[in-house]
Amino acid sequence: MGLVGYQGMEPANRGAMGTDLELCLDFADTVDWRTSNRAKDRLDSYEALLNWSTKKGLLDQRQISVMGRKASKEDLPRVLSDAVRLREAIYRIFSAVAHHKKAVTADVGILNEYLARGLSRTIVKEAGEGYGWGLTNDISPDMMLYPVANSAAVLLTSDDLGRVRECANEEEGCGWLFLDCSKSQSRKWCSMEGCGNRAKSRKFYDRHLRAASN
Repeated sequence: MGLVGYQGMEPANRGAMGTDLELCLDFADTVDWRTSNRAKDRLDSYEALLNWSTKKGLLDQRQISVMGRKASKEDLPRVLSDAVRLREAIYRIFSAVAHHKKAVTADVGILNEYLARGLSRTIVKEAGEGYGWGLTNDISPDMMLYPVANSAAVLLTSDDLGRVRECANEEEGCGWLFLDCSKSQSRKWCSMEGCGNRAKSRKFYDRHLRAASN
C-alpha cells in the first residue's frame, strides 16, 4: 500500500510502492473556487478533516474513537492548522508544477517537515506471505497527514509529475488540481460536467452575442 498503508485505499492511479498519487491533489482540492473571491474551505473544522480522511480510507472508526479519547481540546485546533498549512504548501507546489514553474523552496520544506513525521513512524510489517510497509500502532490526531505528505513526495519524484494539471477555468477561479490520464494528455478541466460545461456555455453565449451585434 505504499509507505503508509491503510485499508480501503484503492486509488485509480498508484505510483511507487502502490502510493495513491492523487491523494495529495484531492487534499489540495478541499478548497472550492480557490482562486476566486468566493473560495469555500471544506476543511473548516477538525470534524471535517476526520470526515474527509474517513472517506479517503485513511482512518477507520476504531482509530477515530481512540483519537476522541486521547486528543485534548488543544490538540484539535493545532492539527487543523497543521492540515491547512500542509494543504496550502501542496497546492502551491503542484500549481507551480502545472504551470511549468519551480516550486518555492519554503513550501518543499513544509512538505518535508510532515514527511519526516510520517517516516519516523514507518515500519516493515508482515503482509500475507511476505512483508509490506506500514505504520506503528500509535494513534495520533494528525496521523491522516502522513499518507498525504507521502503521496505528495512520491508524485513529486515520479514520472507522472508531468501529468499534473490545474483546471483551466481561470475565469471563475476553480483552482482544482488533477492528474491528466487521457491518452492525448490534453485534459483541461477538473471535470467536463462542471467547469468543462461552464466553459462551453460561455463560448456558446459569446458566439451568439457577437453574431447578434454584427
